[in-house]
Amino acid sequence: MKRIIQLLTIGAITAQSYAQAPVPTYWDCTDAGNLPVGYSIGPVSFPPTNYSQLGINNGSSLKLNGDDQYLEIELAAEAGRLTYHMRGTNPPSTPTAPWEGAFDVQISNNGTTWTNLRSFTNGELSISGNVMYADTLLATTRFVRFYYTDKVSGYNTSLDEINISGPLPKPEAEINAVFLGDTVFSDGNIYVAENVGNTNSFQIVIENHGTDSTLDLSSVVSSNSTEFTVTSIDSSVIANGTGNINIDFTPASAGTRTSILTITNNDANENPYTLNLVGYGDGFATQPSAPSIAISNVTTYRYTATITPTTPLNDEGYLVLFKKGSAPSSNPTDGVRYTPGDMVGDAKVAYAGTDLTYLSKETRANQTHHLAVYAYSGVGQYTKYSVAGSQSVTMPNSMQAPNYYSSIQTSSASFIDDLHALINPHTRVFYGDFDDTYIDEFASRDTTNGQKVVTCRYTSDEHIYDEPFAFNYITREHSYPQSWMPTWAQLSTSAFENTPEYADYHNLFPVNQNNANGVRSNNPLGVVVTVTSQFKDGKYGLDVNGNNVYEPRDDHKGDAARAMFYQAVTYNSISGNNWSFPNPIDLFTPYGQDQDVLKSWHWMDPVSDYERSRNDYIESLQGNRNPFIDSMHYACYIDFTTMTRVETTAPCVTTPTSIEENVNAVKVDLYPNPALDNINVSYSLNESEATTVSIVNSVGQVINTIQIGETQDASKTISINNLQSGTYQLIIRGDKTNIIRKFNKL
Repeated sequence: MKRIIQLLTIGAITAQSYAQAPVPTYWDCTDAGNLPVGYSIGPVSFPPTNYSQLGINNGSSLKLNGDDQYLEIELAAEAGRLTYHMRGTNPPSTPTAPWEGAFDVQISNNGTTWTNLRSFTNGELSISGNVMYADTLLATTRFVRFYYTDKVSGYNTSLDEINISGPLPKPEAEINAVFLGDTVFSDGNIYVAENVGNTNSFQIVIENHGTDSTLDLSSVVSSNSTEFTVTSIDSSVIANGTGNINIDFTPASAGTRTSILTITNNDANENPYTLNLVGYGDGFATQPSAPSIAISNVTTYRYTATITPTTPLNDEGYLVLFKKGSAPSSNPTDGVRYTPGDMVGDAKVAYAGTDLTYLSKETRANQTHHLAVYAYSGVGQYTKYSVAGSQSVTMPNSMQAPNYYSSIQTSSASFIDDLHALINPHTRVFYGDFDDTYIDEFASRDTTNGQKVVTCRYTSDEHIYDEPFAFNYITREHSYPQSWMPTWAQLSTSAFENTPEYADYHNLFPVNQNNANGVRSNNPLGVVVTVTSQFKDGKYGLDVNGNNVYEPRDDHKGDAARAMFYQAVTYNSISGNNWSFPNPIDLFTPYGQDQDVLKSWHWMDPVSDYERSRNDYIESLQGNRNPFIDSMHYACYIDFTTMTRVETTAPCVTTPTSIEENVNAVKVDLYPNPALDNINVSYSLNESEATTVSIVNSVGQVINTIQIGETQDASKTISINNLQSGTYQLIIRGDKTNIIRKFNKL
């Protein structure tokens, strides 16, 4: 959430913030991506995520599902009791078996050497519900860690409702500092502000929590006594009493001014008690130097951004903006704090924080991201931004290995079997991890107010949510319905839901449950001519033959068709099963999926940059690709009603130039043809709109795509130097435009 804070009067004092978790501290474990101060999770490469409904009262909980995963809490002061709730979870194949593995709750005084406070081993975690545990911490404990020591495959742990209380009362003197009503623990920060040349007088209250001893303050020393001057102290504080330390802040210059206040006292555990005094001359922090940013590990769906600061300040953080296609034109505003998803002019906040690396989002094939990186210093309304560093990165067209399909020949009698053997078997993913992987890492986008948004692929409905994501409004839609799968009727529910075909991400999309998934049910996809119901861009009703069909939005039709083609080929012949499109579907649906409709959609909605990125992302998890995305013509050689190879290309729309062109096109010129180095295309439209120009090779692979902004007349010169000799198609597409022309490369 963006915080726009009006500046207080210049002499005002802000509340302090903590580097460690305050004591007492509490976390409900609802959002692993937004941890309280002092909490951290790891390892970086595979941190814990969330369960959506395994916590107390069916709320969210922290999901630990890998060796060495942990939640660590660094405490700012002495604590008392620790309480928490835990349960184990089982693989779907053995839902009632005892939990297996090893899990330790640990404490430390330095964050390096750990002692087990409590350990759980095989059978010692309940799988039926949450159990509350309580432990007493040592006076020297400053770190608490929940550590998954040994994960057994399929068995996970759920952690919820962590509560750490303050220290138990004791008779000895116990110091506590209070500023503006808030406790400031030793080594905590106090923030003040004043104009240069003026003085801001403020007071720190010292409490004695001891029940039977006087707290003695033998000295109070400011390390910067010129700008932070101690004017008076109460040198002794009675049991359960309070005293005061008075300080004048007189900044000598603008920017951040600091001092360490050392309070020598007779508290056995907190002597000396130190406070970091931070003042802002003229109302803003010192401006940091501009950092730089470098890009690595670039794929079609993600890249790593690494920030390099220049002489960083002690309180320095970093803000990164990104814009697609051109550089951001606005800078962040001093005194405003931003979070990912906020807009700064025409750019979006990609990252805000103190880490020096982050992973990109909203990354798609062929896109160019222009980045602006800033350092910032100060807290809240005192924040000061540096000037910008800049960088740009262009994502590749595909991550497909050059020889991935080298063994596949459409002319071979074993074409379908060869394609099947190439993509199956593959790494099995878990259906229950779809939110932690596909949604969080690929499908979701940052939006304002610290929220996320994910799009229903059937209807274009935008679902805005607070993390963690939970399947309720949005569900996982099987494009090739699960009830069509041969194993659905052959296996028990738990066994079927543990199969790779049930969880295959190439076949799954996020879809609105009530208005799309539930409406489609297991009906075939088709063209609705008589609408029964409609939600945004998705329709349900009767096709030209009077059959009930569901019609998704136009720019998902090809995606859905290719997902269904993939599913049929990937699992066909396993255990003797035939994965042809069923006809009839069942007793209540005495008709089947029309493959000609899907093949028509396959060509009318060709592979997009989004779809190529999705294919690459899923390959990174499963180790296999959807061949109908990589080579569109593969679909022409398969009859999906029998799962047999066809000798001709029928039934398939094999000549995209035969598709009726939209009436929006007035004139199209493509020259020279044949061409050697460059091909020129110019076109005029009846109505202005944004279009894309794509070059597709003879096997349906999209070689290059260019985005054309909204215009009525367009002209482009496209380099074809890197193309091999042969015949290609140039496709111009928009909401109202569909133009396909052939050309030859010499």
